[in-house]
Formats: sequence, structure tokens, C-alpha cells
Amino acid sequence: MIKTVGIKIFVLAIFLRILVSMFLFHPDIKTINFQVSFLKQGITNIYPYLIENRPNLQLKEEFVYFPLTYFLLGSYHTITSTLLGTDFDNWVKNADSYSIVNNSNIFYYLLFLKLPLLFVDILIAYLLYSYFKDQEKKKEATIFWLFNPFTIFLIYAYSNIDIYASLLVFASVMLFKNKKILLSSLFLGFAISFKLYPLLFVPFFFLSTKEIKEKILFLIIPILTFLVSIALFLSKSFVDSALLSGLSTRILTPNFSISTNESVIVSLSLISVLFFTGLSKILKISLLKFLTVTLIIIFSFTHFHISWLLWLAPFFIILVVKYKDLRLLILIWSVITVSIPLLYPDRSMTISLFRTYSTWFDLLPTPYMLVNKFFDINSLQSIIRSILIGLSFVLSINIIKTNEND
Repeated sequence: MIKTVGIKIFVLAIFLRILVSMFLFHPDIKTINFQVSFLKQGITNIYPYLIENRPNLQLKEEFVYFPLTYFLLGSYHTITSTLLGTDFDNWVKNADSYSIVNNSNIFYYLLFLKLPLLFVDILIAYLLYSYFKDQEKKKEATIFWLFNPFTIFLIYAYSNIDIYASLLVFASVMLFKNKKILLSSLFLGFAISFKLYPLLFVPFFFLSTKEIKEKILFLIIPILTFLVSIALFLSKSFVDSALLSGLSTRILTPNFSISTNESVIVSLSLISVLFFTGLSKILKISLLKFLTVTLIIIFSFTHFHISWLLWLAPFFIILVVKYKDLRLLILIWSVITVSIPLLYPDRSMTISLFRTYSTWFDLLPTPYMLVNKFFDINSLQSIIRSILIGLSFVLSINIIKTNEND
């Protein structure tokens, strides 16, 4: 891969990532590392521990991720803590917001904490490189990923764990493409064990297989892998904190009532339409297109977190390399979807990313506040969302009708 894109280009891509890693800060990275730091102390079941000890903890949030995330990040935190020492441990534990700017090692800490993201990021670049046989397309896909401002910003500014699930889903797709069905189903199960959204992909893997044995594998292995990964942690605290948290269940909204006790989930209804048109052979498209359109539907009808957009990023790179006619639509769609969460009333999404330099950034108005002075922000969000839904429909149709042989 490095030989294809050139060593200088690759080094420049790494340098850009290091810059963003060191100089943009989202509080989630500090909160998550505080929570996973308890693995070093021998705490294996973090869910009841955080709830039971909340009065004595400086950071009181529940751990909203699944056990594999806790053990993966907790293991890395143990290594990082050993290397960086007591000052780092104290910084992670300190809930005082001024500790962010008053620590001279903050940029050093951020770089270390985001190194796993860099590793996964480069792995995705390698998978994109491996996806194509043609050398020009290999190079194009790799460069599109390495210098994509959207993915660099999403990965290294917000530092969320979504990139791990994105890597595992994409690895599952690659294994499926190479007819390694058992491994593909296993990797899909690992992806679900990080984030719940790949569970929606199980029907489409099932749909895309030809033999009954392969279909059974995709019905059993991913779900069984997920259940095994959470089996030892099943409790009310786990269900409330992680399994039924807003991050897991938000994709099932919005809905509208059809009776006192029943409602229709919009995104799930449209995904069902996609599945059954494929099942009835009305649609004959690739697995990649099924998954891409599924995610487009989710983002069109969900109050999404900006980091979720990483779920789509590798698929979009493949599409823009294969189908040049889709590039403008995908670019416009990406700009609109990124702009929506930047207009949320949350300082950490925008202005507070820069507060590592000075607390003066706390005095600056957010985009939400600025826009709201001149125009009702809720109305603007509704307008943008409506445009996004229309664009998503057009983009999905264009993705579906592209020639599979291109």
C-alpha cells in the first residue's frame, strides 16, 4: 500500500492525523479512559461498579459501551498508564474542566490516547487498498481515505469507538467478498459486540448468500458471538447502561403511533422494504450496496451522533472510486449530514474542541447560538433534515441502479 501511494504521501497523511489528534479535544476520550482505567485495578464488571460507587467518583457517567470495548481500551489504558505515570492517572481522574488547559502534557496525553485510532484507521486504508484489483483504483481508494477531511475530523476530533465497529464490519464484507463465510460471520459478530447497529446487517448477509449452510451461519454465528461476549455481564445495570442506552436504541426512532400501544418505526419499515424487495428478487444488488443504503436510511431518520458517520465512510470510498457519477451526490450528502450535529446545542461538538489552548473558548458562541439569533434553529434543522431525506432517496436510487460490473 505504501509503495503504491508513495512514502512521502503516506508520511504526510500520518502527520495530518497526529496534528488533529494532539490539538483537538472532545471530553468523551477523557471520560471513557477514566472508566476503562478500573480494569487496571482488577474491576472486570464495570457496569454495577460505576453505579454503586457513583457518589465517590469524580466522573459519574455510566459506561454505555459493550464489554469488548471495556477490555480492549482498558488493556491499552493499562499500558499507557504504565508509560506515562502518575501525572497521567491524576489527569484522567480529574473532573475539573480546567485540568484540560492547565496541564502542560495535555497534547502528549491526547496523542497517546488516540494512537489506537491511528492503527485502526490505517487498517481500514489497507482494506480499501485490498478491495480493488486495478492498481489505479487501489491508489485512488487509499488516497481518498488518507486525505479525506471528513474521516480525519470524525476520527481524531471526536475520538469515539465507532471506528472499531466500522473496521470489523468492513473486514466482514471483505471476507464475504473472498468467500470466507465462517470468518465473515464471526467478524460481523465481533462488530455487533462493539456497537449494536451491525445487527441490522444480518438479514442482508443472509440475503446475499447462496447456499443454505451459509445462510444458517449468518443467522447463528453473529448473534451467538454477541451473546457470548455479553453473557457474563447480563444484569440490570448492563441492560440500563449499555444495551438499552440512547446510543444503542436511537436508531429505532423516530416513530409514529397507530394506536394507544403501537407505533411504526420509520427507518425499520424502510429497511424492511429494502430487505423484502431483495428477498423477492426485485432487487439484485451487491451486499455492499444493501449495507450502504441501509445506513443512508438510518441517518435520514435518526437523531444521530456525528461519529456514527464513520459507519458509512469505507463504503462511500468504494462507491466514489467505482462510480464517478455518484461523487457529487455523495459529497453533498456528506456535507449535509456533518452539518446537522454541528448545529446541536452541544459545545463539545464545536467550540470546546479547541479549549485545550485556553478557557477563553468557553466564552465564544456556538453555531447553535449564532444561528438562533437570526433564525429559529429548530426550523432550520427541520429544513436541512427534509432536504437530506430527499437527497438520500435520490442517492439510494442511484446507488441501486449502478452497474455491478463496473
